[in-house]
Amino acid sequence: MAEQASREWWEELLQVYEFAHYRQYADELTRREVDFLIAALGLHGVESILDVACGGGRHSLALAARGWTVTGLDAAAPVIDHARAAAAERGLNVEFVTGDMRDLPYRERFDVVLLMNSSLGFFDDATNQAVLNGIARALVYGGKLVVQCLNPYQISRYLRDFRSGWYPIGSGFVLREARFDPRRAMLEIDYRYVDASRGIDVTHPGDQIRLYGFPELTAMLRAAGLRPLSVFGDAALPLVPFAEESIWQVVIAARDRPVMREAEDADHADR
Repeated sequence: MAEQASREWWEELLQVYEFAHYRQYADELTRREVDFLIAALGLHGVESILDVACGGGRHSLALAARGWTVTGLDAAAPVIDHARAAAAERGLNVEFVTGDMRDLPYRERFDVVLLMNSSLGFFDDATNQAVLNGIARALVYGGKLVVQCLNPYQISRYLRDFRSGWYPIGSGFVLREARFDPRRAMLEIDYRYVDASRGIDVTHPGDQIRLYGFPELTAMLRAAGLRPLSVFGDAALPLVPFAEESIWQVVIAARDRPVMREAEDADHADR
């Protein structure tokens, strides 16, 4: 397969069919994470939400089912097709868009942007910063970003259960092999899928995810014009403090109105 087609095939396998295979676990995980989002953000049911790198749309669909206006965006067209079909089947009004997080087309449109499950870090540092800059532009002033990232200082604990092994999906099996390069702060993950009944044996092009420590991450948020408000150790209730042993860091940041704009508004008001 060409690399783009290969990646989309893998995204469909891992973002759609894997969650379908482990449906009960996936549904419970989604419920817990959405409960967290509602509580941690203080959502009231009227906010517009952009779910960046939405995958199969599990957060988007769950939030829409509870009444929120949601747009889900992902680069993999087959995955978006599945999300649209799921929304239609459930009678949910969700806008699913095939798009690149590096080139978001939105300006001051959303009250909340979600970047969940370590979806920041797939590019070089400058491009990852550009992703946050684009998210900031997509938020209304006062709007909030939730970014959930792995904590690189606890990567050994994360890899304890994730590093290597076979697990079933559909009629086949996936081999996952993961490692962390501390010189580049990079989580590297390889996959292989084997389905003997269908004569399939394919290898993933490979993922590399740049992991940022909390000081790096908050500096990037500030550079994008986003003010960090709070950080948690997991996307779960009851709220979990971010601490030494936290595998996850879940940061909430707000887009503030620029000081210059505030001064101009005050000047206009005086006139």
